[in-house]
Amino acid sequence: MNTGLRVTARNAILYVLSLAKINKKLLQPIPFRGPESPLRETVAARIAASTVGPHRYLTLPHLIRLFQEAAIQNTDRLRVSSTDLLASHGLTWVMHRQVIEAERWPTLGEPVNVVTLPTHIERRLITYRDFYLLDQDHTPIIRSTSSWSVMSLDARRIRPIPDEVVERLGELPDPATHLPRPEGKLVAPEHPTGEMKFRVAFSHLDFNNHLTNPAFPELMLEPLGAEFLSAHLPRRADIAYHREARYGDRLTAQTETASGAHSHALYRDGSEVLATMETHWTPL
Repeated sequence: MNTGLRVTARNAILYVLSLAKINKKLLQPIPFRGPESPLRETVAARIAASTVGPHRYLTLPHLIRLFQEAAIQNTDRLRVSSTDLLASHGLTWVMHRQVIEAERWPTLGEPVNVVTLPTHIERRLITYRDFYLLDQDHTPIIRSTSSWSVMSLDARRIRPIPDEVVERLGELPDPATHLPRPEGKLVAPEHPTGEMKFRVAFSHLDFNNHLTNPAFPELMLEPLGAEFLSAHLPRRADIAYHREARYGDRLTAQTETASGAHSHALYRDGSEVLATMETHWTPL
């Protein structure tokens, strides 16, 4: 073989290999950066068998449980947890609203990371917290923003956020990095197409001795039925928590479908609204 041809062939091979390396580099996922803050917490997890449905995807209530566990670790480290506030002021954190936007749902056994941090305090009455669920390539697949207040555990009333919480949180992240805040009012179903009744069991209670946050959407989704829930995944969920539910309360969940959205509500004794929710779904 001619020497010139061998050199040309070798150069061509090197050129192709260099293009492959460049393309591989370009196709690599960009690591999630998100808001940079000393308040930020990253918690590694793996999607457990106890958290998926028959479709083998993580379910909405268990996603909320995953987020809350990360938030607890974060508040523990920052010394603003419910345990800290209970000891010093008799207060505990309660959630008012949570919006969840999902691009993809993780499956059984999939490794994930939860990133969470407090982002804003409003009028010393409400604080906002953002969550990101990252896949193993550090790509955000689910985003969520939430609003919280502190409640007196004895009086069961909302109280101002203590001074030391504001001081310990220090400088909060740049507002430009926040996820969009929840907006508008969620309405209860006007003409329900599904209904189910429940009674609050001991297993539904959390350390605040009331119905735990993830149980609200868990019960409100039930009227959709197993056939629908097994064949769809939520694309968006917006949940508003209005009142507590306690052990033994008789609850009614209702749902209605209109214009592609599902509206949901949870009632006590058939009339007192405890929570409302709006969901949007994608077929599997």
